[in-house]
Amino acid sequence: MVYKFFKPGDPILKAAILTYHSQNIAGNDTCNNDHKALAADLQALHDAGCRFVSVSSLINSLFGEGVPDQNTDGPVVCLTFDDGCDFEVRTLEFGVFGAQPGFLSIMEGFVQQHGREAQPELHATSFVIASPEARQIIDQGSLFGKGHMSDDWWRAAANHPLLDIGNHGWDHNHPDLGVENYPRGGFAVIETLEHCRQQVVQGSEYIQSITGQWPQIFAYPFGESSDYIRNEFFPKHGNEHHCIAALGTGAGLVSTQSNRWDLPRFVCGRDWSTPGELLATLGI
Repeated sequence: MVYKFFKPGDPILKAAILTYHSQNIAGNDTCNNDHKALAADLQALHDAGCRFVSVSSLINSLFGEGVPDQNTDGPVVCLTFDDGCDFEVRTLEFGVFGAQPGFLSIMEGFVQQHGREAQPELHATSFVIASPEARQIIDQGSLFGKGHMSDDWWRAAANHPLLDIGNHGWDHNHPDLGVENYPRGGFAVIETLEHCRQQVVQGSEYIQSITGQWPQIFAYPFGESSDYIRNEFFPKHGNEHHCIAALGTGAGLVSTQSNRWDLPRFVCGRDWSTPGELLATLGI
């Protein structure tokens, strides 16, 4: 399916939210390495006339008071990173594939090459898993087993002009974790106020204790969400979670008509594998 951005004069602003996973490294091509993909996509989208903005700016424009901002010369694109691996901000060796520049380094390199004025609102949100115990278990069970899911970089990231920190759940409800009082494996089973408070509010409290800032945006692990968390918890308990939106992973453009508690995102590797495929998918 091809998704079309708004045209000048259309009443509804549309934007694309893209997500990358820094642990997705199975080679050194855009089709199997999200670091290579991010670098190539940044350039391709810039060359195509896209304007990068932060997710929070987009959400405030779409759902805040006043008229959505349509003062743009091209399609609007937001960047997000899921899971909070150290590869997002650090250059680390990855086996036979060698050193992988951190996502943040890739963005900084883009700014150094083009100047900040070329994309003055370039920004990404890194969605991190709060629980230190959960991150250690997930790292050992499903990732690298080298301690590459730390939180010692969160505060600096939250204060960086190109990056901020979002909430990806207290423990991701990850299948690697032990038995809880609800099934493991996603947020489709997070169906009570107690469980939502644990995953969202407790997660935000821990993130704030590290960064000094309460995360504004939540991203559902695996992109899944229950009817309860979408339709009851987030809309009716804002005094507890203090979020402005929640993101899923259903492919599609974001507009004023989107559900702000389940905003769509395009996922690198699932929805596109090359810059050309990305541009074609977005109809640019």
